[in-house]
Amino acid sequence: MKRERRVFIEKIFILVFRVYGRAHLPEKAMELFGRMVDEFQCRRTVRSFNSVLNVVIQEGLFHRALEFYDCVVGGKTSISPNVLSFNLIIKAMCKLGLVDRAIEVFREMPAQKCEPDVFTYCTLMDGLCKEDRIDEAVLLLDEMQIEGCFPSSVTFNVLINGLCKKGDMARVTKLVDNMFLKGCVPNEVTCNTIINGLCLKGKLDKAVSLLERMVASKCVPNAVTYGTLINGLVKQGRSVDGVCLLSSLEERGHHGNAYLYSALVSGLFKEGKSEEAMGLWKKMVEKGCQPNVVVYSALTDGLCREGKLDEAKEILCEMVNKGCMPTLSPIVP
Repeated sequence: MKRERRVFIEKIFILVFRVYGRAHLPEKAMELFGRMVDEFQCRRTVRSFNSVLNVVIQEGLFHRALEFYDCVVGGKTSISPNVLSFNLIIKAMCKLGLVDRAIEVFREMPAQKCEPDVFTYCTLMDGLCKEDRIDEAVLLLDEMQIEGCFPSSVTFNVLINGLCKKGDMARVTKLVDNMFLKGCVPNEVTCNTIINGLCLKGKLDKAVSLLERMVASKCVPNAVTYGTLINGLVKQGRSVDGVCLLSSLEERGHHGNAYLYSALVSGLFKEGKSEEAMGLWKKMVEKGCQPNVVVYSALTDGLCREGKLDEAKEILCEMVNKGCMPTLSPIVP
């Protein structure tokens, strides 16, 4: 190619770098980047640099990404990093737990005539939350708004997730109010995260109330939302309420899965509601939901606890006939 004196534009190399990324060949991408000027007489810009940096980071080679960044930006190249470059390297640092170093780079951005964007702030907040530095992450939210950078639902979700893991539901509520004030409507991920946090704190009624608000605001809850709530209700001995939620799920066009049915069947039996449990089992079969070993185990265990050994034996035989092998876990009569 060199002998024929062909001219190669940077766009071609960027396409090749993407191919190397899909082929999981980051070293090849870095090698080619190093050959662009001398061998192919192609001027490198921050676009090709970012393309290679992204390939390296996507492979999880975060230390290698830092080395490559320092080599290019701190070397003799004329390449200056842009916002995307900073976002990528801050991401790599946060992945390595080097959050303080990431903050230093973040503070250097204005000197490089780069203004942090919502992705910069979101990446840093996520890194701080994972280091259990929630207060600093919340302060960063305040800072970004002062700087005129408006947070997205993803930004709020990062903080809400961190606060839910700490069990600080009071601050979560304030954050959600802040979301609405900023015109940022909570999405499915937001609601699922909060519902999970409320369930972990045993605040099931508040979680159910939030579910109703989700539906009212046309934020459609999914099977994960209902699964979290139903599991929480079963643990609190409120399986009947869980059955009502399952009905609500199905009324909205979703289908209950074997996990939900097994949790409810088991919970109903433990609460002494064997008739409701058997009714739910029949409903499951009628709706075409294929029972698995977990559902069969919950049913046989419940029947044995009720002293209905013949019925348990019938279920066990049906289970084997359908090619679903029983587990060796003990059944308590």
